[in-house]
Amino acid sequence: MHTLGLIIALLTLFVVGWAILKGKYATFVLLLSGVIMLVSSVILDTGKFLPEKVKSTGNSLLDVVEFIRYMLSNNFSQLGLLIMLMVGFASYMTHIGANQAFVGIATKRFKAIKSPYFMIFIAFCVAKLISMVITSAVGLGVLCLALLGPVLISLGLNKLSVGSICAMSGASSMVLLGSSTAAAAKATELEVLDYVFIYKIPAALPTALVIGIALVLWNRYLDKKEGWVCSEHIGESISFDDKVDVPKEQAPMIYALLPFLPMILVVVFSPYCLKTIKLNISSVIILSMIIAMVFEAFRHKFSFEKLGEGLKVFFNAMAKSLSGVVMLVVAAGIFAEGFKALGMLDAIVNLAKSIGFGGLGMSILFVFITTIVTIIAGSNGASFYPLLNMVPNIAKSLNINSVMLVLPMHQASTIARPLSPVSGVVVAISGMLHISPLSLIKRCSVPAILGLISHHIFVFLLSF
Repeated sequence: MHTLGLIIALLTLFVVGWAILKGKYATFVLLLSGVIMLVSSVILDTGKFLPEKVKSTGNSLLDVVEFIRYMLSNNFSQLGLLIMLMVGFASYMTHIGANQAFVGIATKRFKAIKSPYFMIFIAFCVAKLISMVITSAVGLGVLCLALLGPVLISLGLNKLSVGSICAMSGASSMVLLGSSTAAAAKATELEVLDYVFIYKIPAALPTALVIGIALVLWNRYLDKKEGWVCSEHIGESISFDDKVDVPKEQAPMIYALLPFLPMILVVVFSPYCLKTIKLNISSVIILSMIIAMVFEAFRHKFSFEKLGEGLKVFFNAMAKSLSGVVMLVVAAGIFAEGFKALGMLDAIVNLAKSIGFGGLGMSILFVFITTIVTIIAGSNGASFYPLLNMVPNIAKSLNINSVMLVLPMHQASTIARPLSPVSGVVVAISGMLHISPLSLIKRCSVPAILGLISHHIFVFLLSF
């Protein structure tokens, strides 16, 4: 094992953490650091990084360029396309008002419930339902605040309590077709449906229950400590200063089903249902998009302009995701491979073995790292993707179920996000409510910590 290689890897990791903390462009930071580590591995001759199916150029330094080409080609044609389609479809659902139609149905009966603290739990449960169709944490939190906030405030709840519900709405993710879910399933070598229904959802549901109960008790405790009495604030209202664009034209109620089409069809065209027809997830999303456009055609009397405008939204969202999350995935993969090529993977495994770390110990270690990076960077992608590529090999080396490492880390990145003062969802919600980000984080702290612990326990039980 080359000591100099390990030193370079550790120094690079430190610089990357510092750069992300300073708000530097994460994709560039990960890409540049990955290339530096790959070049260093060539110079020091510490390890190979080209997959067996990729032929060498004949020059070790040029192999770094070939590896970047491979990562771009491989991700664009598979995971990248899936991510782009997912983002495009989600944006189209918002554009046509389908997401808002679902939220409208879910919140219709809220005013019939009189207990304000019971409403915290109910609102969080509804937010978790909404989270299944909205993959953006910021978009989800803002939408929940815009549509649920006024009702909750009118019942006498503290703005901080309402903010904590919305900020925690994406914690313990139950998204079936999210980009991180697809990446996690690939890392565990499981089909997306198997990863979701056998592991992710069974662990996420009880964790969400723990978080929901913790939100009630923790907010009630802090309200009492701060002297907030809900009965004295009943009927109050709130203004968001036009920071949230609520759709002006209400979509038909049947549109509430459209965001769930990919989830429904992916189950229908699977071994669990129709075995004779096989459609991969990308094809399912395209089919869902076509069905949604048929609805729009009838709704707008086959208006060419309306249909074209919607399709433009779909394609623009795909393009933005390419420069965003897709390139982040590619850069993270290059970073992880550079980390591995310098011998850090072997060092981590050997260290774990030497100090007696088994599967649970390594899982705790990765969750701890993911949590810290998420809090520092404010992004679940920046913490999850760079580590994800290392996990399968570590799991094989320790002879454990890779889900034991991947899933806790996957959800830790979503649960810890509301603890970051620089995360988009915390900044957006605290700004809309005119409260301090740190005061919002305080309201999320105990529920998030209990969520991290309980989720780890549930995954550990499921992975056997």
